Amino acid sequence: MLLFAVLTVHTAFSRTRYRMIPCKTALPASLRPAIMHYQSETPGGDSSYLHVIKAAIEKEPKEPLFYYALGVIYFNKRQYTEAVAAFEAAAAKGYKRDADFYLHIGTACLQSKQFSKGFHHLYHCLNQRPNDTTAMQALAQGLYQHGDYKQSVAYWEQLLRLQPENAFVMFMLGKAYIAHGDTKKGQQWCDKATAGL
Repeated sequence: MLLFAVLTVHTAFSRTRYRMIPCKTALPASLRPAIMHYQSETPGGDSSYLHVIKAAIEKEPKEPLFYYALGVIYFNKRQYTEAVAAFEAAAAKGYKRDADFYLHIGTACLQSKQFSKGFHHLYHCLNQRPNDTTAMQALAQGLYQHGDYKQSVAYWEQLLRLQPENAFVMFMLGKAYIAHGDTKKGQQWCDKATAGL
């Protein structure tokens, strides 16, 4: 069985790749070259790894980890709808629905404009891990994009309490206030965010 850990992106909407890192447990020899190629970050790494994961699914169609890996590869290729479907398949096969799972599927849902599902999953992430700044930022940004400015303000404020010096969060809080109709307060936050530039 293929064993690896999936680490989250630095920020929910960054273009940083999800990483797959083999665990210390030995990997099947047939999978090692594909993993090494994927980790090299050379062009085509995702495509080569995708081929190996699909082959693994054909051999072991009940293994949830393979579907989860498929979701990660699709996410890296910016095929977010396919990523959501693969993450959902992983869950249906028994993949553990922990905070990381909800963060990853929720972010993929938002990226594919499946806002209701994305919010639902990110709320679950925050229920399990209340101070997850990546989930908060994804939620705040998604709510802003969806036009729910009041809720967006609430999550940007919560995030700012955890990261009081974060200029990006201040700026987005200001934009959310302006969109919500409080132009004066919004402008104050935007000015504060850009004061040091």
